[in-house]
Amino acid sequence: MRLEKNHSISLALIDVIDDIYHNLDNDETVVGIYLELHKAFDTVYHNILLYKMYNYGVRDVAYRWFVSYLTNRKQFTCIK
Repeated sequence: MRLEKNHSISLALIDVIDDIYHNLDNDETVVGIYLELHKAFDTVYHNILLYKMYNYGVRDVAYRWFVSYLTNRKQFTCIK
């Protein structure tokens, strides 16, 4: 599921829970991990976060994804 612009995480979770209730047999197990990263990385020093992630064992593709996501990020505001 892709979260559409101007839709909240709460709405997305309600949609997923609704799908689970309507499509789940009684003997099945559902596990989900949901991350909302939109603003999470704007409040920490990226170099420190990457250092800690590497030391805690985040490696390879996952680590490179975070490095790519956190490197050379720009923020701007567009008016009209």
